[in-house]
Amino acid sequence: MAEHEGGTGDWPRGIGLVGAGAMGRAMLAGLLLGRPGLGPAAVVADAIPGAAEAGAAECGGRTGGVADAAAQDLVIVAVKPKDAPAALRDVAAGTAAGTVVLSVMAGWDLARLREAVPDAGLVRTMPNLAVRMGAGIVALAADGVAAGRTAALVELLRPSGAVVELPERLFPAATALAGSGPGLLALVVEALEEGGVGAGLSRDQARTMACGVVAGTAALLSDGVDPAVLRQRVSSPAGTTVAGVAVLERGAVRAHVADAVLAAARRAAEL
Repeated sequence: MAEHEGGTGDWPRGIGLVGAGAMGRAMLAGLLLGRPGLGPAAVVADAIPGAAEAGAAECGGRTGGVADAAAQDLVIVAVKPKDAPAALRDVAAGTAAGTVVLSVMAGWDLARLREAVPDAGLVRTMPNLAVRMGAGIVALAADGVAAGRTAALVELLRPSGAVVELPERLFPAATALAGSGPGLLALVVEALEEGGVGAGLSRDQARTMACGVVAGTAALLSDGVDPAVLRQRVSSPAGTTVAGVAVLERGAVRAHVADAVLAAARRAAEL
């Protein structure tokens, strides 16, 4: 279909959120990091009134029905996949010319979204919860959105974390790494904590240190340095890091983590 017109300017003037669960609210919070003044212009809709009220309170916006949320310039759809057909039907009925519908729903590709919402610009995303804190990842692919408006959306998302535009065929990989990655890394943090407790630290001390290690390592890698180079920098000959890495390598931990990402990608492709 032809791309919808529109450039950057003051777009969007309002944001609608349909589905105020954890991911939907995180995505709205991440977008508002880019334009905090949009908060009062946000409309939050959810089948559970308490969830909508909590989401509206977080952003300083208001609650409303799906039609109210769909009337905004940018509409986030973050309902559970089983609820998507009904929600998208209501969204499609309420959108105006130039509306961009942004989906965070797993398993709904652009072709399927286009069948449900034939007249809006569409953006499929795969974010993670850390967008709320400005430390997330958002993979995105667009259909029927003018280049200028896509650029405006990317700029709006940048304060929420790393934004990666991808061909849609790579979304299973993005889902595995960006979406499931925090769960995989959390398991590693659990293990670091358990090791610290086993070595004599208190639970609180070990957790504080383990979380600090992850945050510090992310900061050290943030300039694009090769993780292998960082590992070598902190591996003194016959030192503590070398001893620990040797245990991990004997257990093929690197291969197991890579296999876990591949397994998650295969599952994402099945959804």
